[in-house]
Amino acid sequence: MFLRPSAPSPRQTRLWLAPYIAIGIFAVAMLIVTGLLQWREHDTARSALEGDMHWAERTIESRLHAHVDFLGELGREQEFKQLTYESFQVRASRYVREAPEILAIVWVDTEGKIEWVAPNESTVTFVGEQLAGSRLEALQEALRVRRESVSRDYPDVFQKPLHDIILPVQRGSADIGAFVAIQSLEILLRTSLPTLFTTRYSVSIVDSANREVYSNSSIKPTDKRISGAINLDFPNNRLGLNLVAYRGGGTWLQFVPAALIIVLTLIATITLIQLRRHSQSRADTEEKLRAAYAFRQAMSQSMITGLRAIDLEGRITFVNAAFCRMTGFDEAELVGIKPPYPYWPPEEFDRLESNIRMALSGQAPASGFEMRIMRKNGERFDVRLYFSPLIDTTDGQQIGWMASMNDITEPKRVRVELERAHERFTTVIDGLDSPVHVADVQTGEILFANRAFQNIFGFDAVGKNSAQVTAACRPANEWLHFDPATLSVEQLPCELFDGEIQHVLSGHWYHIHERAIRWVDGRTVRVQIAADITDRKHIEEVNLQQQKRLEQTSRLITMGEMASSLAHELNQPLSAIANYCAGCVKRMQSGNYRLDDLLGAMQKASEQAERAGKIIRRMRDMVKKGEPNRQPVSLADLVDETRAFADIEAQRTGTQIVVDLPEDLPRIVVDRIMIEQVLLNLVRNGIEAMADVPFERRRLTIAARPVDERMLEISVADLGHGLAEEDIERIFAPFYTTKPEGMGIGLAICRSIVEFHQGRLWVEPRREGGTLFHFTVPREEEDE
Repeated sequence: MFLRPSAPSPRQTRLWLAPYIAIGIFAVAMLIVTGLLQWREHDTARSALEGDMHWAERTIESRLHAHVDFLGELGREQEFKQLTYESFQVRASRYVREAPEILAIVWVDTEGKIEWVAPNESTVTFVGEQLAGSRLEALQEALRVRRESVSRDYPDVFQKPLHDIILPVQRGSADIGAFVAIQSLEILLRTSLPTLFTTRYSVSIVDSANREVYSNSSIKPTDKRISGAINLDFPNNRLGLNLVAYRGGGTWLQFVPAALIIVLTLIATITLIQLRRHSQSRADTEEKLRAAYAFRQAMSQSMITGLRAIDLEGRITFVNAAFCRMTGFDEAELVGIKPPYPYWPPEEFDRLESNIRMALSGQAPASGFEMRIMRKNGERFDVRLYFSPLIDTTDGQQIGWMASMNDITEPKRVRVELERAHERFTTVIDGLDSPVHVADVQTGEILFANRAFQNIFGFDAVGKNSAQVTAACRPANEWLHFDPATLSVEQLPCELFDGEIQHVLSGHWYHIHERAIRWVDGRTVRVQIAADITDRKHIEEVNLQQQKRLEQTSRLITMGEMASSLAHELNQPLSAIANYCAGCVKRMQSGNYRLDDLLGAMQKASEQAERAGKIIRRMRDMVKKGEPNRQPVSLADLVDETRAFADIEAQRTGTQIVVDLPEDLPRIVVDRIMIEQVLLNLVRNGIEAMADVPFERRRLTIAARPVDERMLEISVADLGHGLAEEDIERIFAPFYTTKPEGMGIGLAICRSIVEFHQGRLWVEPRREGGTLFHFTVPREEEDE
């Protein structure tokens, strides 16, 4: 990677920080000066406001005092009866004209009834009018305290605010009435304050609840920082005068200096930053160029691939260290020379000269040239050389050719070894007798097939669809353990099928083993190996037929051994039948008989005949040759039929047969005759094993229990002499017997019959003495 540019020195950083600090100090100083000037201007405006407020307060109070003094003069003359109505009209009318805020002066009695009004043309009030509301309350309060009073503000017919200045008059100690001056607040402000004052300030009058009563303008100041308030303390009516100075310029004007300072500061800062970035960018670019050049030199010298540059005439202009190491020549020995080069072997001269001519003409193949060159010491080695145009970056013109050279001596040797290994693998696979092929899971295309497969399905099978080619001997999709199309990479390899299938056309049997694996290019494929088992199937059929003949022979031997016992057993029912029939004949001949007696005797004779018939049928079924027929059978019925045969031997030897079967046992799916033969053989072996034990210990037990959802276990236990340890290991071997007169094929046949039913037969010794045989048979499932 490129080298990291060196960090700027601390001194250079401090030099770059100095202009920023200077600009910051200048901007702060200018903002402080601007703020001081604005604060001074604001302080001047505040001082002017305070002076104007003081002047307005003195002016309004002087006018109010003048009004009270005039009313006092009228009151003194009225007290001493020196004031007539005519003189009241003259003096009051003149005063009203001089004081425009006084709309009228009236004389009211103590009840608030207006008796005099001056001037006569006044429309504010009329003679005979009665004061009411706040005006009457103010009059009564003035008469009570006997001093001047001012009523609360009330509106006139034009909704202008008015109030009464009331001066009570007494004569002696009695109240005779009061003079009332009706004053307009609007005219008071207009006449008291000059026009220049009202244009500079917004003036409003508020009552004691700070509710605005009157304002000289409907335009409210937007900036109320320069404002003040005057309290006008009238008797019984406290009013306030609020003054707010109008802004001298626009609202934005005061921010213009600070904004200009900030903008200019930002411009200077941004300009300085851009200059610094430009300078830093140039320094970084120069550093990167130096690092890039050093990196390219280090890269070219560190590569294990040899690099060589030639001009358009084939003269070497550059070689890296790897090229020199490969050839054994120094850079000085190679740069500047033209073909033929010193690393060309004499025996490859013509070929290498042809290659360099093709390269200089621009006809070099994209895959490069594979050639043999030699080192300086004469050693030959194989390389691959790739050519590409060498373009000048300044004008875009080609100035030569760049070649990269890789040593392929070892990869070539490995490739040859792999090719040979592949040939050996193909030879081995083709030498197999079993057909082997590989097919793509998605498309079904056959990717590989050995010679045995091609001999069976055709030599053009590769590239065709596997399902069509192997349709005559192919497992159905429902037989597969998994759907190969849905398998993920993590599930591979995975077994799909392992079983035997017969070829539909040829009739041959094949044991097919099929797996899903990942192919060399990453695809999921099915690998199938089919072994021809036709000869083995034929041998199995022959063995099965011989096994059947052995079983039949065993049954015949067993029946031969039981012939005497069966003859004795048949003799009993036949003798009973003869006796019953003879007795019936004699009674009928004598005429001394009853029908019920004859019927009972004949029924007993019929039962003995059925018993003899069952014995004969069982013997015939046992010795009859036939194909295995597996059907659901009740185990209890099968045990009863077997016991009927065994009871003859048991009664003869005094053996007690105990049957211990649960009531809820499921039915078993077996060939009845075969399993009867197995059970009868085990019972007879148990009876014979107890021939030398006392009669009270001669007890044989037949029991059964479910093993799992598929199998049922049947056990036969005796209390005989038992088996030695070496006999337990060999007891089921053919022709091995522990009996002096035995043939050694009974238990071997029994194991074959049980294994034919997918079961297992084994033996184990009992702790209390004797032997315990177990065998399992399939039980009937619920869906069956």
